[in-house]
Amino acid sequence: MQPDENKNKELSVDDIDDEIAEEKETVFTKLVKKFPSAKEMKMKKAERLAAEVERVFPDQNEGLTSAQVQDRIEKGCVNKATKKYSKTYWSIFKDNLCTFFNLMCLIAAIALILAHAPLSQFGFIPIFSFNIIIGIVQEIRAKRKIDKLSILSSPYATVVRDKKQQEIPVNQIVLDDILILKAGQQVPADCIALDGNAEVNEALLTGESVPIKKDEGELLYAGSFIASGTIAVRVEKIGSATYISKLTARAKKYKRPHSEIMDSINLFIKVISLAIVPIAVLMFFNNFNAFDLTWDSLTQTGGFWATLFSEDSFGPLSMTMQRTAAVVIGMIPSGLFLLTSVALSVGMIRLAKHNTLVQDMYSLEMLARVDVLCLDKTGTITDGRMTVSECIPLQNELPYAIETIIGSMSAALNDSNQTALALRDRFGQNNGLQALATLPFSSARKLSAVTFKEAGTYVMGAPEFVLKPMPKDLEESVKAAAKKGLRVLLIAHASGEIQGDQVPENLTPIAMITLADNIRPEAIDTIQWFKDNEVAVKVISGDNPITVAEVAKRAGIENADNFISLEGLSKVEVENAATKYTVFGRVSPEQKAILIKAMKKAGCTVAMTGDGVNDILAMKEADCAISVAAGSDAARNVSNLVLQDNNFASMPKIVNEGRRVINNIKDSASIYIMKTFMILILSLTCILTNCSYFFTTSNMMLYEFFISAIPSFVITLQPNTNRVKGKFIPFVLSRALPGALTLVSGILTIFILHKTPLALELGLIDAAGEDTMQYTALMTIVLTFIGLVMLCRICQPFNRVRAVLFGATVFCCVLVFSVPMLGNVVYTGWSELTFTMPQILLLVVILLASIPVSHFLIKAFDLINPIKDE
Repeated sequence: MQPDENKNKELSVDDIDDEIAEEKETVFTKLVKKFPSAKEMKMKKAERLAAEVERVFPDQNEGLTSAQVQDRIEKGCVNKATKKYSKTYWSIFKDNLCTFFNLMCLIAAIALILAHAPLSQFGFIPIFSFNIIIGIVQEIRAKRKIDKLSILSSPYATVVRDKKQQEIPVNQIVLDDILILKAGQQVPADCIALDGNAEVNEALLTGESVPIKKDEGELLYAGSFIASGTIAVRVEKIGSATYISKLTARAKKYKRPHSEIMDSINLFIKVISLAIVPIAVLMFFNNFNAFDLTWDSLTQTGGFWATLFSEDSFGPLSMTMQRTAAVVIGMIPSGLFLLTSVALSVGMIRLAKHNTLVQDMYSLEMLARVDVLCLDKTGTITDGRMTVSECIPLQNELPYAIETIIGSMSAALNDSNQTALALRDRFGQNNGLQALATLPFSSARKLSAVTFKEAGTYVMGAPEFVLKPMPKDLEESVKAAAKKGLRVLLIAHASGEIQGDQVPENLTPIAMITLADNIRPEAIDTIQWFKDNEVAVKVISGDNPITVAEVAKRAGIENADNFISLEGLSKVEVENAATKYTVFGRVSPEQKAILIKAMKKAGCTVAMTGDGVNDILAMKEADCAISVAAGSDAARNVSNLVLQDNNFASMPKIVNEGRRVINNIKDSASIYIMKTFMILILSLTCILTNCSYFFTTSNMMLYEFFISAIPSFVITLQPNTNRVKGKFIPFVLSRALPGALTLVSGILTIFILHKTPLALELGLIDAAGEDTMQYTALMTIVLTFIGLVMLCRICQPFNRVRAVLFGATVFCCVLVFSVPMLGNVVYTGWSELTFTMPQILLLVVILLASIPVSHFLIKAFDLINPIKDE
């Protein structure tokens, strides 16, 4: 009798976890699982439509007919583009309208309406509305600009239809289409390999960077890249039915790129959100008691409602609600988050005018912080074009002419990289030799090979990869050419055949070909700009390090003689070399990524430029990845920025735009946070001393409009090309806290004097001991003009725009206080006020004292922010 295997079988950890999960599963969870998500329903609909279409298996040279294509379009079997470059209109409106602070603003407005507050108390509503409208308009403008620019960057595919090859956007591909995919292209849908010889990089799907050779009948997944070769495929699954779409649907959350500024602002907002509710509640009860209200008087029959609807704007309950609303509105950093979005959106619009597609808003910040720029030689320093400068035979007699060998290899491999194009221009293509097997070029192997019928195998590639070891005389010739900045290819022959991805042994060199790179004219000036702006430039290339160093030297890169070859080095050796050398040669795609990781680990902020499949791993690791429109689909899809005009000279403009945005956001943020800290400190003071809050919302109107809202937007749009230094939170605190403490010191000076015997002499109280109208009016003046002192410090260094801004702000504030009718808007009863000489002298002393006090506090708080922008 056989033992019961199920009883004796031990449960694995995964099995136990599954059983526990099943036991804990609630009825509600089971019910939810029965209802698929919108994305799952969309997938099922796509699969159902695909099932309804009559599947065909067209010949790879004929493709679908126009009628078959039209049938698939009508049934919705079209490859929908999944990449979104910008937010939807709905998300723009939702993100700008549905916020916690807008909710608090609405509650405060309702409270003021119930309290019959004067119209002047609602001055905060235009400020909030202005911020929201500006935010929505700027984001929509950015969306439209980016959407238009992204059309130019959208990938195209070569499709066979009606027996003809044609270029179409990838979102017009239909089920069963025949595609011709070449090196550097991204696979747009799940496809079946039909014919050809290609290697596919599936790193974006599996994390494995080693290219996989695809044979007939094997599946190519959407999202992977053709690393080498050319292959004909048939589209098997499209759109949401592809493997990568299903993986995306199962992903638990989207991981937003790192942004210190957004993280810091979110932290500020979370802290303020947590503090604002308890502070508001405490201030309500504090004001309630300070205005001598009792619960008994409000709970009598009709007492509360009679008091509430008495239309007495100066009644105790009305004033309680007005002062509490002022605390809520004052603590809200109105426009801070929106201001950041606006600044980034304006940056995206400006870069779009410079033909730069910003695929990730946060990349502007990272680029502004870059202190190491890693360049790929080909396509960045050089323009990617190459020319054959010399062909040197290494054998006296050859069975075939060099032109026949290289021309036959070009025809068999059908590569489209710049080296292949240069060889094709010089030697042409021919069918002099019949190919039996091919091994396409890859950045890992650094060579390609073709086995010909009755002619053996010819291998072409980097000399040190083709021959190991190289003869001494050949090695000296290669080094001599490399020192001239020439790229060297070695042609070798063996009688054996290609086995899998291995070339035969016992190769014999037959010719050496040298190729010259064309340095971009703008590269020299651009590299000099980065040098002047303290950004270290490094070159990472798969070519011979001597050749790369010579090209780097010609381009003006500092310490270009400090080079190293990474061929054969271990991961640890590569990491150790990352910060020691300037030029890296013979770098594999995996080693590029290791270099970027090591530089980031050393505390550097790294930007990486690239245009090929071999760059994608490093670009994914970089803080900011930059590609060109002429680069491969692979590079463009993983990049943060795409240079649409393929012009490296645009880089300084991009960096300067990022610096402008980030530096100005830091200055503007300090204005908002300064007000929040001030209100927080004043509120806590009132709570501890059991007195009513000092201001109403109208009293702070000048501050909100002319010191906070308008200047912050103007400052955000100002030029600022200083390199971004230091952390966001320490910088903002080092400017916001001194401002808040200076404001508080001026206001509390009046508050303290109000509690002393001098109060009567200064006119802060009357003979009956009641507060005079001048008491709060003086506080309002102090709040406004010390705010102007702090604005003056934030605007420094002055330029024409900032000087005009500050002058106009001072003029507007003085005008409001000088014209009684305007003064009544800020302070009810302003036209009836008269100030005594002691009160005027007190104001002068407080305002003059605020200048040295603010200077001292800023210097003191700089200790927590030792790295300052210069």
